[in-house]
Amino acid sequence: MAVWAGLILLAVPWVSGTAGQAAAAEPATVSVENPRAAVGGPLKAAGAGWRPGSTVQVEVCGGSALRGSADCDTVRAAVALAAADGTFRVALIAGTPPSPCPCVLRASAQPTGERAQVPVDLSGAAVAPPSPVSPAVRVDVVSAALSGGPGPAELFGAPAHRTLTVTLRNPGDRPLGRAPLIIAWGPGSTADIPVAVPVTAELPAGAQRTYRVPVRLPAAAFGRYSVGGRYASADFGVTTDIYPWGLLAVAACAVLLSVYTAAVTVRRLAERRRGRRSPGVPALDLPPFVEKDALLASLTAGSAGDGPGGRVGTGALIRALTGEPALVDFRALPALLAAVRPAGVTAMARPRQVPAGNPQTVRDNKTSEGQESS
Repeated sequence: MAVWAGLILLAVPWVSGTAGQAAAAEPATVSVENPRAAVGGPLKAAGAGWRPGSTVQVEVCGGSALRGSADCDTVRAAVALAAADGTFRVALIAGTPPSPCPCVLRASAQPTGERAQVPVDLSGAAVAPPSPVSPAVRVDVVSAALSGGPGPAELFGAPAHRTLTVTLRNPGDRPLGRAPLIIAWGPGSTADIPVAVPVTAELPAGAQRTYRVPVRLPAAAFGRYSVGGRYASADFGVTTDIYPWGLLAVAACAVLLSVYTAAVTVRRLAERRRGRRSPGVPALDLPPFVEKDALLASLTAGSAGDGPGGRVGTGALIRALTGEPALVDFRALPALLAAVRPAGVTAMARPRQVPAGNPQTVRDNKTSEGQESS
């Protein structure tokens, strides 16, 4: 029993999805509650089979709406939103259409492009027979494509240039007059920015004609763009992807350079803080007074030492006084100490700390003591 219940629960979503797909596959329709109305009177319309969420515009049109919006009273049009089941209801005022009757109630959806219409008897509007040529003419779109790849400038954000090539064919037995060619572009799936197009010519019966229209997309374009249009009763549309990889690479390099500069700055600030926190050099235990001439003579030309001229560097002197005797020339140091010792004072420099296990330091120390005792 539990197995059958599980199978039923699994089948319910499948059946619902199948029903939703079947509903979506039904053609869009529109109906009117009062097919006989007067100009200025109300009209109530209902629709079914429309894509859920699409915006449907309902309007009264003359001339059987053969020329599209040019035959419709768009000023008094009403707009409705298709529900989840594909239905809608709307009320509008019947106005006088630009073209004489026969009149229809026309519904069109955006951005899907679905259309439907139903005849209405509109009293008070002019009546004229429709054109005998236009209803029989149908146009097929043989091909529609965009050409022109990304150039070096486009990779760095320059405007993109493409060429729309569309081939149209008249499959009927009557010629088609100079119908207007309308082309537009836009980001994503919406093409609503018009493009300048060439003047069209008459399309004979059974003939086809190709039009090439340059399309210029904006600078720094990014992502997918749509280019579409309409010629007579035929609609067409194509898409293209634009990605300025060069501009993205430059931006990435700028970000990396900024991160590197910030890291170097932070590291230098940290080093400065550590330098301020480090303990300073301890104070030197020097006598208050020394003989100037003797000190200068000892620092420049001492008689002892194994360096050039027996000289003792000031850096070695400071290291010796701060407790680093292993770095001092001990054979030249006694002459310096004798020069800086005040008269009548027998004190020597600070006791030296000889590192254990340093034979060279021990030898230097013994040599220094021997010279001093002598």
